[in-house]
Amino acid sequence: MEQVSIGVVGSAGVIGQKHAAEVAELPNTRLAAVHDLNAEAAGQQAAALGTRSYDALGDMLGDPGVDAVTIATPHPLHLGVALDAFAAGKHVLTEKPITAAPSEADRMVSAAAEAGVKLGVVYQNRFRPDLLLIHEMVEGGELGELYRTLLDAASFRSQAYYDSGGWRGTWDGEGGGVLLNQGIHYIDMFQWLGGMPAAVTGHVSALMHDIEVEDSASALLEYPNGAHGFLHCNTTQAPSQTRLELWGEKAGVVVTDHEVKLYRPEVGLRDFSAREDAKPFDKPDISALPLMPGARTADHKDAIADFAQSIIDDRDPAAPGEEGVKGLELAAALIYSGCTGQKVELPLDRDDYDNLLDELRGGRKLGA
Repeated sequence: MEQVSIGVVGSAGVIGQKHAAEVAELPNTRLAAVHDLNAEAAGQQAAALGTRSYDALGDMLGDPGVDAVTIATPHPLHLGVALDAFAAGKHVLTEKPITAAPSEADRMVSAAAEAGVKLGVVYQNRFRPDLLLIHEMVEGGELGELYRTLLDAASFRSQAYYDSGGWRGTWDGEGGGVLLNQGIHYIDMFQWLGGMPAAVTGHVSALMHDIEVEDSASALLEYPNGAHGFLHCNTTQAPSQTRLELWGEKAGVVVTDHEVKLYRPEVGLRDFSAREDAKPFDKPDISALPLMPGARTADHKDAIADFAQSIIDDRDPAAPGEEGVKGLELAAALIYSGCTGQKVELPLDRDDYDNLLDELRGGRKLGA
């Protein structure tokens, strides 16, 4: 197999249009079909891209010429589409987040394994060369044992944004707010590079917008080795900006919207701290170096191309379903902690979270 034939579900939406266009252009994929609840728009799209439009999802999934589907619907719909696709023997690449609740994500991972097909999540930042280098450094021990992490991600949205679709800003339509929509890319980066915490103490609020879900969320994190972390996401701050920090015994990394810097002490901090000849206020010499300046490009097409190649090569995609569960679980733990006032130890109890989601969808307000 040199090309993977892909059908796009939710193809007429903003992200679905991007999926369809990129599948049509990539050398290792072929746009086999499109499907959208707006059948008229999907038909026009199919005509423009030279492919077929299916009014019924089942008909697309029954097409033997479709090897895989990408899912670009609102995330509470991901589970149903994915389960139908797995039952039809199709590989699935889904937009972020993998779905709206960790229990649903678990079902998707299990169903894909049982069907013997691939499940991937569109986390294109995993293809950024600078972040790939950081990941290699962390995995190789170049930063040493991490003792502090930070993620601060602001993506401003107006009330008009939330009013632009009836599903936006609702528990039924999104299953969460800034954490599951705007922040999830950064949360995936954060846990991919820094690892998953062991416990989360969170606070969630709707500070600026008339919405059901959170537009601001913060958490204190505890890691298995005792390290500390802080995570914050909001849609209330302008200008939008992102900052990610990983601090280890041998080096630290700071990623912002504008640059990536490596901070390396000449001597490991633990060894420096234990020096017998040290004076009370001695500090280590630190070199601050830009890390791969300008190497920040990554897009949906990178994730789609990698997913197709994973099918061709019969390997895991860069962000398999199991990885998609992790970022979602971290976001869900923050929501659960913020709504109950409890510190949450991971793994998050799936039944407890599903019960909370049912209450929130039934009208329960944010906060403990």
